[in-house]
Amino acid sequence: MKKSILYSLFILAVMVAGSACSKDFLELEPKTGQTEANYYKSEGDAFLALTAVYDAYSVQNWQFAPTMADIWSDDAFCGGSDASDMSQWQDMEMFKMEPENNSSSDLWNRCYSGIYRANLYLQKQDGIDWKTEGLKERYEGEVKFLRAYFYWDLVRHFGWVPIITEVLPNVEDYKNVEQGTPAEVFSLIASDLADAVAVLPVQIPAADKGRISKGAVQALMARIYLYHTGMSKISGLGLTAEQWTGGTTAINKAYVQAALDQVITSGAYSLIPSYADLFDWDNQNNAEAVLEIQYSDKAKSGDWGGWNINGNFSCVWLSVRNPQGDPTVFPGWSFSVPSWSLANEFEAGDPRKYVTLYDAESLLTDYNRAFMNTGYFNRKYMARADYQGSGGDPSHNFPRNHMDIRYADVLLMAAEVWLTDNPGKALGYFNQVRTRALGSAAAKTSITLDDIYHERRVEFGGEGLRKWDLLRRGLDYAGEKINASFSIPAGTPNASDFTPRTFKADSWGMFPIPAGEIRNMNSGALKQMVPAYLGL
Repeated sequence: MKKSILYSLFILAVMVAGSACSKDFLELEPKTGQTEANYYKSEGDAFLALTAVYDAYSVQNWQFAPTMADIWSDDAFCGGSDASDMSQWQDMEMFKMEPENNSSSDLWNRCYSGIYRANLYLQKQDGIDWKTEGLKERYEGEVKFLRAYFYWDLVRHFGWVPIITEVLPNVEDYKNVEQGTPAEVFSLIASDLADAVAVLPVQIPAADKGRISKGAVQALMARIYLYHTGMSKISGLGLTAEQWTGGTTAINKAYVQAALDQVITSGAYSLIPSYADLFDWDNQNNAEAVLEIQYSDKAKSGDWGGWNINGNFSCVWLSVRNPQGDPTVFPGWSFSVPSWSLANEFEAGDPRKYVTLYDAESLLTDYNRAFMNTGYFNRKYMARADYQGSGGDPSHNFPRNHMDIRYADVLLMAAEVWLTDNPGKALGYFNQVRTRALGSAAAKTSITLDDIYHERRVEFGGEGLRKWDLLRRGLDYAGEKINASFSIPAGTPNASDFTPRTFKADSWGMFPIPAGEIRNMNSGALKQMVPAYLGL
């Protein structure tokens, strides 16, 4: 997706987010001649403003949710150069997060910057000279989907967050917005997604690859429904299972079953015959991509601030330090190191294992065995030397998209929601994924929820889904799996790197509200937060 950060959007978004900016920077005159007063006139203007909302969806900026989710879960260890490298992730892994944690504040700022851009677009869209039939409705649907996604990131990471659906007159007004409850945030998400699903196209033409489709909305509805249902078991969140509603739409089990069946029968998506081909860098936006975050080297970025990075910066986080013997590997920082627990989950002969895991001990002659080294790296997304960007800092410009939702996920979610109501249908969906990897002889004749969870883990290893799967199955289940992942194999030379961690159940898998946001809220606006962070 083309990046275009409009001056008027960026300035106020940064102010509202509470980012540090100098007075001189805020008083600079726009260099492009585009201001809020003379913008939002043509369909071209509308497209650029829409692109600015997509931009916030793709920003990584040290808070990329898939990377953090894997580190939090039993799929990966934090890693890095030593125990102090990226301390915000080290603290997250060890359940020691505090309100000053940078990743927490970066995630909050990214989401509210995106929400500001979405709200501004929705308020300005009626001033556009619309000429193309249906275009206004499509753009509005895309913006509402993205706003829903930002609130989904907020509610699953923070619980109680301010709900802002319009551009407020001044910064002081933002400070007075009270937190919404998780139920209220989920209600807004449901309403926005219901509006989006009604207008977005089933098929996305090749020229528009990366844009939101009806299937992407339905798949996200299913993903959120499963999380909402699981987290409703926590009484303190105030959620009620089977009552995720927004406006007149109730996104319950029957709704999700029908929605996933529609995606499957639409013909818009299919499984790639070879699992390995999914992660071929020359095979992006393929038939299995339901929702894919777009990255490219077009910005030629060298700015370490984050917002101007067009490429997939996380590739460098995941790659090997000082690799020797494999010229295809671009040197990286060895974060989110795959765990032995993940490696051991694969069945013998499962080809997904070494598509997911790069075995550095076997494939390299030498490398820097840094902190929490297991010998494994995330092969799906680690940086590749033969795909360096054409300019700027190579670390910033890897043209590797992130597959946010794949068709295999649609099939396994459908298997899960149909498991008790129609076991035969559930089995058919499940076996499509399993036999794609293991062949027809591996098809099962019956399945349990444990079978689905196993298949999800080996299918989506390294893609950032495991944390949310653990949480929605219950805090006790999550704690058991996470604690067990710190069981270190006998003879491990760096065993002292792996200080056992104990799952902190009262964190609910969430982050503390950033200290800067608490300081910015006026008296009475802060009502509640996750129990683990009370009193910090």
